[in-house]
Parts: sequence; C-alpha cells; structure tokens
Amino acid sequence: MDSNLRNTQLWLAFKSGDSEALGQLASEHYRVLYNYATKFTKDRELIKDCIQDLFLYLWDQRENLHSSPFVTIYLLKSLKHNLFKKLNQEKKWVLDDFDTESPFSENTNIESTIIALELFVENEQKVRSVLNNLPKRQQEVIFLKFYETLSIEEIAEIMDMNKQSVSNLLQRAIHNLKQNWQLGVYLLYYLYFNVRLQ
Repeated sequence: MDSNLRNTQLWLAFKSGDSEALGQLASEHYRVLYNYATKFTKDRELIKDCIQDLFLYLWDQRENLHSSPFVTIYLLKSLKHNLFKKLNQEKKWVLDDFDTESPFSENTNIESTIIALELFVENEQKVRSVLNNLPKRQQEVIFLKFYETLSIEEIAEIMDMNKQSVSNLLQRAIHNLKQNWQLGVYLLYYLYFNVRLQ
C-alpha cells in the first residue's frame, strides 16, 4: 500500500478514536521524527519527550485536527514547533541566518553514484563528522532533501520558508560540504541516486 494512503487511513482512524491507529502512526514515524530532531539538539531525552508530547497532544486534540493533512509533513512541522518552544525556554537554540546563494542544481551521473557509494562505505565516519559540522539549518535541509527525499515544496512548508530560500539554503549546505571536505560532495551524489534508483 502507498505510504501516503496508509498514513491517511491511519490518521482518519485515529481521529475517529482508534488509539491503535495513533500508536501505528507513532511507531512508523518515530525514526524520522527522532532523526529530524537531532538536527536541532543532541539532547536525546528532550527529543523523546517532545515526540511523546506531540502524540499526546494529537490524541487530546484529535477532534479539532484536519481530516487529511500530509501526515509526515504535519508531524515533522509540529515536532519542530514543540522542540523550538522547549529549546527557547531553555535558551539552547539559536537560529542560523538565512542563506542567499543561487538555486541548487541536481545534475549528476551514474559513475558518480558508484564512486560515491564506495567512498561512503570506506569513509562513513568522516562523512558523518562533516555533516555534523554544518550549521543546524543546513543539516536540516540536507536531512529532509536526501534522507527523507522530500520535495523543495514540502521542505519549504516544514521549514516555514519559501521555495527559493530552501533552494538557496540547500546550495549553501552543499557549498560548505565542498569546502570542508571533498567526500561531502560524493555523499550527496550517493544519497541522491540511492533514493532515485530505489
């Protein structure tokens, strides 16, 4: 079954009072929600608390929620809102400036994919280190684009930005990867083709 259709069916069931449907939504989205939240904080307990609070809120407010939102986008955006609220309360969060480079281009080829895969396997720890050194907003856009394979439009909605700003931010992130370490570029090739060829 198409994941969007399944999400919609579970959402409608949960809105009708099916707690098991909400549990399935939570279970199936936990990984992406947790990984997304790590782009803003490394406080694991805070992340877990925010995810739990999100689903408790959804249950309490189920009768007032939209009937069929884009569920994954809705959950990511809601989690981000809750997390920012708590981080601001604890004074642990600082927004990065918006980036203003030209739009990102996705021109690649299959040879780059093969090279990228080999390099990624051989140098995974170094690649992770490079990604972790990016500013938080750049980590976020890389995660949403390449790990969750969301479109620019979907990312813009989650990040509360216009499409051009998302493209600019994505290009700045890639530019920084190039400057920091050559393997960052290969990683992007690998991630891009890995999701396109599945």
